[in-house]
Amino acid sequence: MSTSPFYTADVPPTPASPVAHQALYRRWRAQTFSQMVGQHAVVETLRNAVRTERLSHGFLFVGPRGTGKTSMARILAKAINCTDLRDGEPCDRCPSCVAIREGRALDVVELDAASNNRVDDMRELLPRVYTSASDLRRKVFIIDEVQRIKEGWDVLLKTLEEPPDGVVFIFCTTDPSQIRPAVVSRLQRFTFRPLAVPEIEGKLTRILEAEARHAEPEAVGLVARLAAGGMRDAESLLDQVLGSAQDPITADAVRDLVGLAQETAVERFIDALAGGDALAGMAVLDDLEAEGRDLVGFSEQAVVALRHRLVERLTAKASDGGGAAGAADLARAARRLSGLDASRGGLGGYRWQLELALLASAASGASAGLPYRSPSASPAEAAVVPTPVVPTPVVLPVNQTSVRLIAPAPRSGAARLPLGTAAALPRPTPSAPPAEGPRPSPSRAVPPVPAGIDGEELFRHVRARWQEIVAQIGRNPANRPIVSACKPIEVRDGMLILGFPEDQPFLREKAEQRRSALEDGLAIVLGRPVGVRCVVANVELAEPDVTADEDLVAQALRVFGGDLTDVTDIS
Repeated sequence: MSTSPFYTADVPPTPASPVAHQALYRRWRAQTFSQMVGQHAVVETLRNAVRTERLSHGFLFVGPRGTGKTSMARILAKAINCTDLRDGEPCDRCPSCVAIREGRALDVVELDAASNNRVDDMRELLPRVYTSASDLRRKVFIIDEVQRIKEGWDVLLKTLEEPPDGVVFIFCTTDPSQIRPAVVSRLQRFTFRPLAVPEIEGKLTRILEAEARHAEPEAVGLVARLAAGGMRDAESLLDQVLGSAQDPITADAVRDLVGLAQETAVERFIDALAGGDALAGMAVLDDLEAEGRDLVGFSEQAVVALRHRLVERLTAKASDGGGAAGAADLARAARRLSGLDASRGGLGGYRWQLELALLASAASGASAGLPYRSPSASPAEAAVVPTPVVPTPVVLPVNQTSVRLIAPAPRSGAARLPLGTAAALPRPTPSAPPAEGPRPSPSRAVPPVPAGIDGEELFRHVRARWQEIVAQIGRNPANRPIVSACKPIEVRDGMLILGFPEDQPFLREKAEQRRSALEDGLAIVLGRPVGVRCVVANVELAEPDVTADEDLVAQALRVFGGDLTDVTDIS
């Protein structure tokens, strides 16, 4: 095994085993503060604390996986017990440092709280805490995944507050919200941030040089991006890629290894989703399944590409006023992707959810009366706009009352009757006229809601047309119980807040899954897109609808009850 370029020249390399291969992230684990990649604030603070001998008795390392928490804990244990400390940096050569590095130090105890989180496990730990160090100057207890400890904290609380001299606790966790505040208050917290892509690329490049392997810069950058800020994930993926005999390593080889789709397929799917071309999107899914690609990973790629394209469109809009329409289409496509649930099984699987998102996009464009423009369509085809057909109102007598129906508009490809055929058709026998009674007034056409109004004005429009919105969304039986149970509460930051009953929180979860359907119904009724946010609230206290015919006195009587009395002077 080649000596790591992170290690100093005078440190002998660990002999490689002739039998078993050791993972890259284990061979390239940082052994001193200077070898840590990133985390500069944490490194400098701990190094200064060691140099000035102002170390606490308890530390809490918080951060995502693979960012160096456990490595930093071992380096700190070395610095505490190093016999040749140099400016706060452990030498990594003395017997204490070597024993800690090789895992032979009895006074450095490492536990995994995922499997040692019971009360009895913590009780067994206490005698070791109160026993003096045997070989090193101070005992160090490193406990990983401490968020898994629940009742066991009751045993350690007093010990954490006043531990014996010469004992240091180092806790590592990825979820500090699961740890009791009483425990956190007894520790010094250090936050480890996700590593930047250039930082990961730098270390991967050094590993490739030491391994005498070559890789394209695009391949190294792809591995660094796929690691999502975790150095261990990047090193594990690189180790997997190095297992192939290909040299140099290409970006296509990395994509094939992790099952990623080509960028052209991602762009085609986004165009189909944003433009409403369901058939083109389904063709992309057919190609992906034929290649054996993972559709969940493909959706993650689509989300990243959508975010980049949205930023480009919004930047262009801010600079020269262009790209507004494209940004709106991409935003609607992003909302439909966010409504997908990879963990939800059922008929058709995850692909069916993607196809439903494509169909919803196509239906939304058709219901808004906007013709779909394919990215590959010619200018002459894009200029053809079909003439909208106005639905014809028909009044039919039902149960002695007049019901106003809307005749569906004929489809563009449907067969049309020739002129004069209507006279030859048999006419229905007229029924008896309905009894005289109050006829419902014909509904007047309400213009679309302007896009530039403020939140209060938009909220008034929503409340005035709420019953129409409920009827539109409730046309789908699956959406009817959801929209019937909620009420509009307010408009905040351009988003309509819908409140659901506190005793039925599951309805809010269902509404979040069908948020695209709610937004589509609002867009159809209001004539403009409106985002929706669902919350659990006391809908009984929601502001009642105030009609134009109801004055303030009538409102007060309806709200507070009571009778009207004459107004008298107060003497």
